Amino acid sequence: MNTENNNKTLVHIVIPLYNEEKIISKTVERLASFLIGSAFPYEYTITLVNNASTDNSLVLCENLAEKFSCVRVLNLVEKGKGRAVRTSWSSESIKEDDVVSFMDTDLSSDLTFFRSLVDAVVIEKYDLAIGNRLGKNSKVISRHRLRKLASHLYNIFIRMMFRTGIEDHQCGFKVMSKQAFSIVAPFLQDNAWFFDTELIVVALRKKLKIKSIDIIWTDSTDSKVSLGKTSYDMFRAAWGLKGRLKDQKLL
Repeated sequence: MNTENNNKTLVHIVIPLYNEEKIISKTVERLASFLIGSAFPYEYTITLVNNASTDNSLVLCENLAEKFSCVRVLNLVEKGKGRAVRTSWSSESIKEDDVVSFMDTDLSSDLTFFRSLVDAVVIEKYDLAIGNRLGKNSKVISRHRLRKLASHLYNIFIRMMFRTGIEDHQCGFKVMSKQAFSIVAPFLQDNAWFFDTELIVVALRKKLKIKSIDIIWTDSTDSKVSLGKTSYDMFRAAWGLKGRLKDQKLL
């Protein structure tokens, strides 16, 4: 934990991972180096959430926890990004005045924007701050044209279905107050990739304040996401969420 500042806000940084033995060590070293080198003004912990990995990821995570005092390890026996983030954010060790966050294992989002997200919640008092890859000041570095097209179409679909006014629902770079998360947590069910969208939609229905921040995003060349299956699952989840919101009188 960083203790070289007087700011009492504790930021919990969650990194969900599944079979990431090739990059997890570099990811943590890069993140820790950034937080120290940029004089990050908040106390922080880094929680590595292992999602039933079948490779050497868990051992490497445990080694990283021994090397870095700020690193914690949470081992889950079931897969799923949404499950990983919800479980870690729901920890009883996280206090009401703490801040929770998550980022992708490959650190596709430029870390220089992380403080802006945290400041939006801590200083500007937004409930949720989200990275935006699709804004006028955003930049996406990617060779995957089909993925970029699918992302645009998906976000248009979600904006129309839920009237969110949000440009990017799926960026894996989000910061939230623990208090705000406690409000939406009972309404969150998705265990996989739709979690990002579900979080935003439910937050809006609960009248929470969201700030979208344009970022630089570098697409991973080794993504484990199956475009076809994941897209189908997310569109199906969107219809399921719409039905639940109607039943809960939030739509």
